[in-house]
Amino acid sequence: MKIGHRTKAVGTVLASCALVLGIATSASATTKVWVDDAGYAEWNADPEGSIPGDSIQACDTKADGWGVKAVLALDGTAPNRTASTAGHPKGYCTGWKSGNLPEGNPYLLSVYKVQGDTEILIDYKVVNA
Repeated sequence: MKIGHRTKAVGTVLASCALVLGIATSASATTKVWVDDAGYAEWNADPEGSIPGDSIQACDTKADGWGVKAVLALDGTAPNRTASTAGHPKGYCTGWKSGNLPEGNPYLLSVYKVQGDTEILIDYKVVNA
C-alpha cells in the first residue's frame, strides 16, 4: 500500500500532538503514595490552585499511634524536603512543603510509618519536577 506525503504529514502532526498532550498531562499529575490504610504522602509537580508546585504533603488518616513521613530526595542524596505528621492526631495533614526544583530531574519520594524514633519504609516512587 502506497502512503502519500500528505497522509504522512498529517500522521506526524497527530502523533506529535498526542505526545505533547501526554507529556503535559503527566507532568501536571499529582502522585499519592498510601501507607497501608494509615495515611498517605502526596507529591504535586506543578501549581494547582492554592497548592504550590514541587511540593510534598503527609496526611495521617488512622488513629493507630503511627504517623506518616514523606521525604523527597534527588538520587538518594540528602533530603530536599520532609513532611511528617508525627506527634499530631488522626486526620492531620502537614502543610505543603515546597520550593522551586530544577525541571526535568527525577526525585525519590520515600514514605514511612513513624512512631517515636522508629521509622519503617513503606513505599517509594520516582517523581519528576
